[in-house]
Amino acid sequence: MTAEERIEQLEAENVALREQLAEALEKLAQALGWIHELEGQLAKDSHNSSKPPSSDGPGRKPRSHCQWSEKRTGGQPGHAGRTLMQVASADEVMRHRPEFCGHCQQPLEGVAGQLKERRQVYDLPEVRLLVREHQVEEVRCPACQQVSLGSFPVGVEAPVQYGPNIRALAVYLHEYQLVPLARVGELLSGLYGCQVSEGTFVTWVEFAAERLTLTVAQIADWVSAASLQHAMKPGCESLGNGVGCTWSRSSQLRCIGVGRPIRSSPVFS
Repeated sequence: MTAEERIEQLEAENVALREQLAEALEKLAQALGWIHELEGQLAKDSHNSSKPPSSDGPGRKPRSHCQWSEKRTGGQPGHAGRTLMQVASADEVMRHRPEFCGHCQQPLEGVAGQLKERRQVYDLPEVRLLVREHQVEEVRCPACQQVSLGSFPVGVEAPVQYGPNIRALAVYLHEYQLVPLARVGELLSGLYGCQVSEGTFVTWVEFAAERLTLTVAQIADWVSAASLQHAMKPGCESLGNGVGCTWSRSSQLRCIGVGRPIRSSPVFS
């Protein structure tokens, strides 16, 4: 092989190597792009994307939103605080007397004693349902012998029913504290031993909404008449027929509702 033929061979090999190098660099760029995309997907979680928290996985640590302060924990200097204080007159007084003399074992029943020390315990009373029976009587007039019949109070409409206090508690827990109906039923069953269906809860909520219609309308009027107010539609889906959630407030009042115009919708505030 002559020198010219050798030079041509080396030049051909050089061209082939350059082509292979260019192809390898192109594949490397594609691989780096795929790696960057996969890293971006792995970095997404419920905190920086629309992914649900259940997709974070066991290895994902929850992000703390606490802003650490240099102040010490507990009450700060100048804070008035709220100390549990004894009351002058307790609801119930329990006396603890010795039954026998600690020295000679003489019985001390009937012997007058004097108060040495007192301590008070704040606690809830016994939690149970109070059953109040309403009885209607008929009375015969001694003058004309006519029989007059009494009448039940307003709201006492069935032989057995739940009263306004337990109904108000259920509505408060569901509508204000946002406790699901099933959990409200469990709570009332555990505390008071009453078994109430979810359908009954819904009826109580609807009855409360009817009772509050005028009050809510007045609040909406006051909010609308305020000199400074803020209104928005929170991030909730439409309920159909153009009906959705509305939220409006002034410096002192707020009105949250379901409907088109906030004034004409039965809402709780």
